[in-house]
Amino acid sequence: MSIPKWKIKGIVDDFDECGCCGRRGLKRTVAMMPLDADGNEDGTAEDVVYYGTSCAATALSWTQSKVTQTAQAAQHEQDQADAHARRMLSIYAPVEFAPVRDMARVYCGRNQRQPDTGVKATEEVAKLLAEARATLADTTTGPARPSRIEDFRRYIVIFTSDQRILLVRRVPDDEVKREEQATAAQRRADQIRGSILVVAALDGEAARDVAYADDLTREWNTTAWQAVHA
Repeated sequence: MSIPKWKIKGIVDDFDECGCCGRRGLKRTVAMMPLDADGNEDGTAEDVVYYGTSCAATALSWTQSKVTQTAQAAQHEQDQADAHARRMLSIYAPVEFAPVRDMARVYCGRNQRQPDTGVKATEEVAKLLAEARATLADTTTGPARPSRIEDFRRYIVIFTSDQRILLVRRVPDDEVKREEQATAAQRRADQIRGSILVVAALDGEAARDVAYADDLTREWNTTAWQAVHA
């Protein structure tokens, strides 16, 4: 059985021209990474080609249906990796330069099976942040995604009386809309005897993670947001 020369990495909307036949105006193209003789990825994002599904099928000796299904699965995997990266950055980036004791408390609070040592926490947090940033910087299937604390946005979170999240909404930039949202959120929280929290994160799902975190994590989250918007 011959080893494929390409690996499908995902579906791309930014490239509408097939890198094989030159056809333009495509709704989407398939991102494909070249493989070496052993079937390992042989290049970086700069070496990826973008083919239409027909040309991709020919290059892989597959059906177009298989190409589409594989590309969708690969893109879903990338989207999941991006979501995980945003959660890691939203939790740990604010404590990147915090005192070691605080960093260790934040890390070990989320990883209770890990040894409660500052050195271990420092190494693990650095590793998690590096991996998350590399994931969001990967341009194989699109432009680099936001990954800095400066890219965090504020989210208002409403909790029920038993501390379950009812909803998460991004806080508007406009002051008037922000005040209207805060008033409506407080009214809703009062109706259900719940509570409100405002956190900063890279997206809504990451905001949920921050909202459910411990007090120290949220304290550093607030401190980091205020520092970059001082």
